[in-house]
Amino acid sequence: GASPLPGSPLPGWYQIQSRAAFRGILIIVGLLAGGGFEVVGVRVVSGRMLRRLLFSAAVLVVVGLFGVTGVDAVVEAGGPVSSSGYRAAAGFVDLEYSLPYYGRLWSDHPADLPDTYKAAATVRSQYVGQIGMVERDGTGLDWSFAVEGESETPGYVTCDDTGTCKEVTVRVTPKGLLYLYVPRNTDGSLGWFTHLGGFPRRSVELSASDADSGLKVYREVTMSPSPAASGCEDYGDDTPEAFTCLFLRQLLPDAQAYEARTSRLQSRLPRLVQDRSNYRLVFAEEFNGDPPAADASGCRNGLSTLDDSIWNYYDACLNLDSRGDTCSNVEDGAFVLGVAGTCGKGSVGSADLTTYGNLHFKYGYMEFKYTFNLDKWDNIYYNLNLILFTRGPKLRYLRDRYGVEIHNMEDLLKHSEVEIDVLEAPGAYEFGGQWVNWDHYDTGLSSFVTTKFANYCGVGLKSYIEVDRRSCKRDRSFTVTRGIEWTPRGYRTFIKVVGVHTDLTLVDAEFIYVQSIAEGGVRTYVQARNPYFEYLTPGDPGTLLEKVAIGHIPLPIATSSWGYMDHRHPYIRSRMKIDYIRVWQPENHYSDMEPVYQ
Repeated sequence: GASPLPGSPLPGWYQIQSRAAFRGILIIVGLLAGGGFEVVGVRVVSGRMLRRLLFSAAVLVVVGLFGVTGVDAVVEAGGPVSSSGYRAAAGFVDLEYSLPYYGRLWSDHPADLPDTYKAAATVRSQYVGQIGMVERDGTGLDWSFAVEGESETPGYVTCDDTGTCKEVTVRVTPKGLLYLYVPRNTDGSLGWFTHLGGFPRRSVELSASDADSGLKVYREVTMSPSPAASGCEDYGDDTPEAFTCLFLRQLLPDAQAYEARTSRLQSRLPRLVQDRSNYRLVFAEEFNGDPPAADASGCRNGLSTLDDSIWNYYDACLNLDSRGDTCSNVEDGAFVLGVAGTCGKGSVGSADLTTYGNLHFKYGYMEFKYTFNLDKWDNIYYNLNLILFTRGPKLRYLRDRYGVEIHNMEDLLKHSEVEIDVLEAPGAYEFGGQWVNWDHYDTGLSSFVTTKFANYCGVGLKSYIEVDRRSCKRDRSFTVTRGIEWTPRGYRTFIKVVGVHTDLTLVDAEFIYVQSIAEGGVRTYVQARNPYFEYLTPGDPGTLLEKVAIGHIPLPIATSSWGYMDHRHPYIRSRMKIDYIRVWQPENHYSDMEPVYQ
């Protein structure tokens, strides 16, 4: 194969020439030594044979040392051979790829398009990696890629909600982005996101070809489990203990990067479960990178300033509205996202930024500051949001492999995701809440959701924010800081609206609605709400905990925009600007709190 050897800094064609020269020298030395030297099983016995072999060996030395034009390098038996003859003209840059800890499985559904405009190696939750090529003469060949075969190592099996299990395989887009594929579900739905910590190490044979020159190069590469999933070998294969070790762990960046700022920001924290001094800053995104120079169209890809070991992102300049404005971008010290029919290239226009597979945290206080405007397309539902969510129920499909059983709400909350909607803003009002068993996958168990409304210039249920509607004709935007403390016993929600509050203010139980949801989607408000609230200090409303849909597995951060829009809504009218996102956790990680499962 015309590829670099593992650990070698040299391109593959140099190494092949070196190996050829080395073999030729070995043959010459062996023959001159005489005696019992054998070449490919034939004993050297005559002078004529000796002269022929010496000549062949000398050719190998010349080819190896000088790269003589017109002489093909020798290819070892058993390896694939190029259709145009092998000349060691190019090689693969990487010989090993590690899978994401949590990622997407693509299917053959017509709407599941891995070669989308968002396709980029920086979207780690959706692609394994980008194939890179090195060329001897640097001519810039136009490569197309394919998977020629995979090893017979037992693959990764996943099961859909009908109990049908299928093996996950590796595929590649024509542009060289590797991804994971599973045949379409029996119900015809798209692929899904799932945890991939148990993916086995396996070999995949790739090919790269250039149509104009006829060159085709092969190489076997290795797909390895995510480094984030290491350390679970002692729990055996496919056991509940292995499930816990692989999938219920936090993924956090090095906290030392934030320690210098902790003391300055601690004093601004609201009244949390523990004393402020106990909390440390474990993650902070300030969106203050300096965007690169503009491209030929004048667009600056500010998303490229983000840390791709944390965020999944694509080229902002590839997702534009009809006016050429980016649907999401980092600019002026903030992450800005909008919604239009041209954003997302579909009837549900979208833009998104997530930490799937890179940052997953369990418990803590998350705070973020944002500004949104009230301009919108008439009679169209849209949504600007920030949530903690693993994007669906597919983690549950791992039960069939790891022996995890769900019999009650406690089992469900220990082993499956909860959707924590920190913010959803569809215009003149916004809301937040938590949702357990939202898709009714676990039949026989109730689905519950809480809702906390903030009415700015709309009409709705009783809200903890009421703005003078006369001001809505004058003020078309609001700046808000939200915080939510997620503990093993429940949640505590805070809000500060510029012009309404002077500090972060606790959302009281009076403004928190609890609903049960039937499988058909019919919602019923729970009247007897007292069992769903607790005051850590009786009689002190500032110690409230909201005990509904308490999650107990680590969750990633996701912010997105979407709406039921098409070509009739070609440009962005509704935007949200996020100034920062910060996550704090107490030193003891709430180890003194008894978990609640309801």
